[in-house]
Amino acid sequence: MGTDIYNKSSELDSIHEGLQKIVIEKGWKDLSDIQKAAIPVILNNKDCIVEAPTAGGKTEAVFFPVLTRSSKDKKSSVQILYLAPLRALLNDIELRAESYAEACSLHCFKWHGDVGQNDKIEEFKNPSQLLLTTPESLEAIMLRKAGWNKFFDGLEVIIIDEAHNFASSDRGSHLITLLERLETAIDKQPQRIAISATIGNPEEMLNWLAGRKRKIGQRVKVIAKVEKQKEFKISFFNEDNDTEDNTASSALNRYFLNLYKSLPNKKSIIFGGSRTYTEKLASAINRMNTHSGTRNPVRVRTHHSAVSKFYREEAESLIKMKSSFGSGLEAIISTSTLELGIDVGELDQVIQAGALSSSSSFLQRVGRTGRRPNKPQVFEGLCLREDDLILLTAVVSLGLKGISDKINFPTKAYHIMAHQIICLSLQNNGITVQKAWDILSAAYCYSNITFEKFKTLIDYMIEREYLRNVDELLIVGRVCEKNFLGANWRKLFAVFDSSFMYDVWSEKKHIGTLDASFVEALDIPFFFVLGGIEWEAVKVKYESRELFVRKTEIGDAPKWIVYGGQEIPYETAKEAGEILFGNERINFLTNEAGECISSKREKLKFINWSENIWRIVLLNDNKAEIWTFTGDRINKTLAKLITLSGVGMATSSYQRVEVRRRKNDETKLDIVISEFLNKLKSINEESFKYFATKLLEEVRTTKVSKFSKLLPEALWREAVAEQTFDLRGLVEKIKNKKLFTGMQIVL
Repeated sequence: MGTDIYNKSSELDSIHEGLQKIVIEKGWKDLSDIQKAAIPVILNNKDCIVEAPTAGGKTEAVFFPVLTRSSKDKKSSVQILYLAPLRALLNDIELRAESYAEACSLHCFKWHGDVGQNDKIEEFKNPSQLLLTTPESLEAIMLRKAGWNKFFDGLEVIIIDEAHNFASSDRGSHLITLLERLETAIDKQPQRIAISATIGNPEEMLNWLAGRKRKIGQRVKVIAKVEKQKEFKISFFNEDNDTEDNTASSALNRYFLNLYKSLPNKKSIIFGGSRTYTEKLASAINRMNTHSGTRNPVRVRTHHSAVSKFYREEAESLIKMKSSFGSGLEAIISTSTLELGIDVGELDQVIQAGALSSSSSFLQRVGRTGRRPNKPQVFEGLCLREDDLILLTAVVSLGLKGISDKINFPTKAYHIMAHQIICLSLQNNGITVQKAWDILSAAYCYSNITFEKFKTLIDYMIEREYLRNVDELLIVGRVCEKNFLGANWRKLFAVFDSSFMYDVWSEKKHIGTLDASFVEALDIPFFFVLGGIEWEAVKVKYESRELFVRKTEIGDAPKWIVYGGQEIPYETAKEAGEILFGNERINFLTNEAGECISSKREKLKFINWSENIWRIVLLNDNKAEIWTFTGDRINKTLAKLITLSGVGMATSSYQRVEVRRRKNDETKLDIVISEFLNKLKSINEESFKYFATKLLEEVRTTKVSKFSKLLPEALWREAVAEQTFDLRGLVEKIKNKKLFTGMQIVL
């Protein structure tokens, strides 16, 4: 293609000639809008978030300018550090990154646990300018590689891909702390760039990215000039319409049949929520293939964390193949693993099986379709439960409005702080308390931790022999060595837990992993589905936790232990309220789904909720409900405060708080509740601290991190409370609300 037909923008002209050539070879007429917006910001060395939906060209928007800049001053060390949450993402982006680096006469290397040690040794001797890795591998480099400072001596920029996936989790706290340790060790402040899907609170993500020592960066986002055509549909299969004498037309059968019929001659991702449910869906489709006797079965595989690398990558490859008899796949059934930017080729549709609570996730998922010119985004939701229908309708409605939910960023990650104190001690062969504080306190995830609390943590770790104080240096203690430093320190590198797992083998091929609780509850032989394939368990080795299997044609979905469930955020809850108390016809609902929403509206209309009004409904003398639609965390906070206040025993959902009176009282319960809510509306700082203290005392310190044992109970309570309650959010939401009991205004 000749350059004479190009509308060459100044941004395109500013990148390396080798990259300009790639743009021409790919047939792009020009750079995308997000690329044009990001390139000058990045070339000016500004920290930033590059924010755009899936397939918006974010990767090139970042790689093009940083590679261009590094090519002008090529160094014999890592200059660009790219961090991603999944090995699969690194594998997926490797070829593109290599080609872009080579176009600029630079080198690229992928470093994670599946890469051979000899390759890593050679890379460490002769560093590539672009390093692709995960936070866990970066931790291993910093702890196990002598002279790693020199490896990163010329570091110019740090790129965090899928930053929204990291930010609210322990892995995000770990990552952002690693950056402070890295920058302190090399005595530099490389540019920080976060690549993110659209989020509801980008300003806070900028604070998370910057920490306490850096200037706040810039948000780079563009509005799409051409709106993609959307073909969205949510179907509902109402179990209430089932009859005992017609099981063939039951809601569940119609649900599976609808799913099955939507798959032939298309390329699809089906998002199934949990690992167990993805395998259940795969099993149902495989059974329908058998019962139909078709010569062209619907070929599916599953994709989740318990499926081995081989079978995940095989599924990613097969879905890209043109479907013909005996080859390719029609669909991958996935948990959230394929919500991220792993390339699975051009898709015809995305299907959501069951509820979804996050509009950000919806936008990521639906962005997988409609990538080709003049092709629409196609989404179908399938719901069996009324609650799932309401939530999914709210999420799709938010997505159509371009509204994303907010991320909850930790600021009291004491357990990650304790982990990082140990890592700093190992990294430096001992570290002073003040030096450790200077490094760690710069990270946003510790921004609400005081030096006094930090000292309390240190003292406890010394007392319990996780640390020793030798000549004013903190070094690892006996208990730390016993708990975390065996097996090549693997327990130290990963900050997240998994339950005991069995490795599943077919001959010499690794299939994936199963929970010990599932395997040990069954007798050999038993049958199950993993990776969307049926297996027969033929032998188990309990000592080494290995299960040996062979392929079969029957099997049920296994079960994995799941900690917690999906939290319904404020944005989704509020939209659900707007839908249930609105009167607009929702065009993307099928007739049965629309009838369900209409029926629910009719049942609830007496409540007459709106965004600015909380309704207190007296059900009887000893039971009342507060309809808020403020989401799980705020309602959970309100319910706990009501219980602690003595008003009554309270429980919550994302929609409302239910209160049961503990004892008879002459005052009507709805009046007692409204009086308490009015106190919250006018809360002062002293009362706020009192309520915060009471909530702390009520926190259930369930073990959700292997590093919680490093903390005194009071600090662990603070960490858990921050992720359980939202007192500040409750106070902000209630202060502008009118309170109604029945139809009578009480304010």
